[in-house]
Amino acid sequence: MSIEDAVNEVQKQLDEWNPMRDDYTNSQFNKYISGPGAYLDSAVQPAQLAKAGSRQKQAAQAKKSDENSTQRFVPYLVLKNLPQGITKNAIYNICSRYGRVSEIRDSRKNDFFFIDFPTVAEMEAVHRALVKNSYGFHVLVGKQKNKQQMEPVPSDAEENATPLKVDKDSIDLENRNYRASDKNLPRPHFEHDPIVKQRSYEAKNSLLQSNDPQRHYLIEEDAHELERAGLKEGNPKDMEPNKYKYRTGRAFVEMPEESKKFIEGKSSQSLGSYDATRRTYENNHKDRKIGRPVDIGKCANCQGLCDIVCARCQTYFCGLECQRKAWPQHRQFCGKEKINNSKNVITRGETTDKNAGSSNTSSEAAPQSKPEKKSSNSQPKEIPPSGSIVALTSVSKTNIVFIRSKATDDNYNFFKLTNDVQRSAKTLNKVKIVPNCGQIVIVDFEGQFNRAMVLNSDDEERIKLIYIDYGNLDARKLEDLYEAPEQFVDIQRFAVPVILKDVPEMYMTEEIRKFMYSYLDGIDLIIKYDSEKDYLVEKGVHKVELVDAASNQNFNKMINKLCKPTEPIDPDEAYYGDYLQQKQLPVGENIELVVMDNSLLCTGCISCSTKEWAIEVEKFQNDLQYYGQSVKQQCYTPRVGELCIAKYKVDGKWYRGRCLEIVGDGYPSIIFFDYGNIGMVHVNDIRRYPSQFTYPIYTCDCEIKGLPEHCPPELVQKLEELIPNGSTINCNNVTIYKEDNFHGIALPKLIQNLEIEGLLKAASN
Repeated sequence: MSIEDAVNEVQKQLDEWNPMRDDYTNSQFNKYISGPGAYLDSAVQPAQLAKAGSRQKQAAQAKKSDENSTQRFVPYLVLKNLPQGITKNAIYNICSRYGRVSEIRDSRKNDFFFIDFPTVAEMEAVHRALVKNSYGFHVLVGKQKNKQQMEPVPSDAEENATPLKVDKDSIDLENRNYRASDKNLPRPHFEHDPIVKQRSYEAKNSLLQSNDPQRHYLIEEDAHELERAGLKEGNPKDMEPNKYKYRTGRAFVEMPEESKKFIEGKSSQSLGSYDATRRTYENNHKDRKIGRPVDIGKCANCQGLCDIVCARCQTYFCGLECQRKAWPQHRQFCGKEKINNSKNVITRGETTDKNAGSSNTSSEAAPQSKPEKKSSNSQPKEIPPSGSIVALTSVSKTNIVFIRSKATDDNYNFFKLTNDVQRSAKTLNKVKIVPNCGQIVIVDFEGQFNRAMVLNSDDEERIKLIYIDYGNLDARKLEDLYEAPEQFVDIQRFAVPVILKDVPEMYMTEEIRKFMYSYLDGIDLIIKYDSEKDYLVEKGVHKVELVDAASNQNFNKMINKLCKPTEPIDPDEAYYGDYLQQKQLPVGENIELVVMDNSLLCTGCISCSTKEWAIEVEKFQNDLQYYGQSVKQQCYTPRVGELCIAKYKVDGKWYRGRCLEIVGDGYPSIIFFDYGNIGMVHVNDIRRYPSQFTYPIYTCDCEIKGLPEHCPPELVQKLEELIPNGSTINCNNVTIYKEDNFHGIALPKLIQNLEIEGLLKAASN
C-alpha cells in the first residue's frame, strides 16, 4: 500500500469516527436517571431509539410491541382537577405552545386527561412549562405499566397517594424564607357611628318624624365618609376637567371671579343696606333712612325674595329696576296711609303661597311683636311619574341616588328657590344654639347657600346634615349654620331618593364613582318603574331604572357591569402589588392609629391604619365574601407577588392577599395586606384576583422605635398586653421610609414601661 493510500485510509477512518454518535447510542452514557423521564420503558430511552435506526424500523418495533403492552410505553402527562367545561381543544392549545402533542385522551372513570407525546423531550418541555406557569390544575408524569419495574417513579407515588389533608404536619416549614405570623388572631372590628339613627326620629323635640315621615334618610349611609373627613379629594381620579366640581357625591359649579364681581356690583346698586353698627337701614334713594325691615319679603314686581323696601311705603322691591317697572301701578298707593301690602310681605312664622301673604309693619314708628315660631313642616316632593325626564342631583351609594323632576314648572321652581336663597344670604342670622334633629337650616356649600336638614347634632364640631334639594350629606361646625326663614322651610324638598333596580350595594371604587359622577352635569335621564310592584313600603322609596335620554344607555346596567367582580379567564391575566394604590399613614406628632394586627411582634413590628380607613376596609369585606363564595371551588397557585383572594382559617372568610413564596407543599405563604398577618393557605382556599377590586391598601407596616429586631417570647407577651389587637394607640411621632413603604412610630411611654420591667435590657443581652 502506498503512502498516499495509507493517508487516505486514515482520513477515511477519522471522517467516519463520531464519538458523540457512539455515546448517544451507548445506554451506559445516555439514559434518564432523574427527572420526569426517569425509569421509563427502555424502548423509549435515547440509546434504544438510536439503535432502532430509521422511522420504519421504529414503527415496526412499535407495532410488534403492541402485542405485549408491558414492553411498550408512550410518554404522557396526566392532568387532574381541571376547571369544569374545559375541552380537549383547549388543552391541546395550551400544551402545543410548548411542545408537540400526539394525542389527547380522556378517562372514562374520572375527569382526568392524558396527553401523549412523540418523545420524552417533548413531554419534559411541556411538563416544565405547565408547572412553571401554574395554570391551576395538577400535572403528573404518566407511569409505566410494567410489572417488572422495581423502583417506583416519584410521580406514581404522588398519583396513588391519598389527598393531602389541611394539617400543620403537611406544611413544609423548613424551606420558607418568610416567617408566618405566630398567632392567627380574629379580625378586629371598629364601630362606625351612623349619620342618622332610628332613635333620632323618636327623640324629644326632634322634627325628623314630621319632616321625614317616610324616614327616607335612614337609608342615607353613603359612600363619601372619607371626603367629609378630609381624607379624600372631591374629584375622581382622571376626571375630565370642566366647570363642574364634585364633593360628597354632588356636583357644583365653581363661580368665576368675574361673575362674583358682577354680582357684588349689582348688590351695591340696591335701594338700601343695613348698617349693623348703627342698627339702621340706609336707603340710597334721596338719602332717606328708615328702620331695618324685620322680615324678608316678596318683590312687588317679580315676586322674588328680597330685603329692600320702598322709602315711602316700605313695599318690597328687588332694586330700582323692579321699582321702575312697577311704578305705574305702585304710584296709586305709594306714600298713602294704611297701606296693605299683603301680597308682598312675608313675616317670620307665617306660611306663604302664591295667593297669600301677611301685612308689613316694618317701620320704626309702628313696631310689631315677633310672632311665635312654629315647627317647620318641610315635605319631600313625590317621585316623578314613570317615563318622566329627571336629573341626577347626588350619588349616595352604588344603588341609591337622588333625582329631581325636570318638568318645566318643577325646573323653574327649583332654580327660583336657589336664586331666592342666594339673595337672602346677606340677611341671614347664624344659628346660636345646637339645632334639633330635623330642623331646616341654611348652609354655604362651596360658595352657594342651600337648604339643609339636621340629621345628627351630638357633636357641635361635626353636625351631620343633608342638603334637602340635592341629597348629599355633609358634616359642618355649628358656626357654619344659618337660620332658615320660614318661607324657605315650608317649600317642598326637590330631591327624591330612589333605589336603582337590580343594582347591588357594592363598595364604590374610583371607576364606579367616575361613571356615576359624569351624570351629575345635568344629563337628562328617563325614569322607569311600576308604581305598585317597585315600591318598598318599609323604606318608603321606589326601585327605578334610569336610561340616558340621549344615548339610550341603561344607567343601571352600566353600574352593574362595573360593580360585579368576574374571575379572570385568561391564564396570563394576573395582578400584582402595583395594581393597587398604597395609602400612607399621616406623619407628624400626636397621631392616633388603630392596630390591625400584632401577630408579628416578634419582629418589633405591627400593622396599623387610621380608624376612618379601618372602617373602609370593613365596608368592602361584603364584596370579597360575595366573590369568594360565588367562584366555583378549584385550587389555584398564585405566582410570587401576585394578588389573590384567600380564605382565613380562623373565621372561614375571604380576604385580599399577596403571594410571598411557594415551596411546593401546596401551602403558599400569603400576606393578608388589609390586616398585615402572614399565613400559609392551601391552594384549595385561594381564588384569582378580579380586576374590579381596585380598593386602595389602607394598612401599613409600622416599626416600633426602641424595640430590638428580634423580640424574645417574654417581651412579645408583654407587648401583646400593652398593644392588643384592634386597640387604638396615640403615637408621639410617625415617620415614613418611602423607599421601603414602611413607617416608624414612637411610643415613649410603652418603651419606658418595658425598661422599668427590665424586658428591653434582657432582650438586648
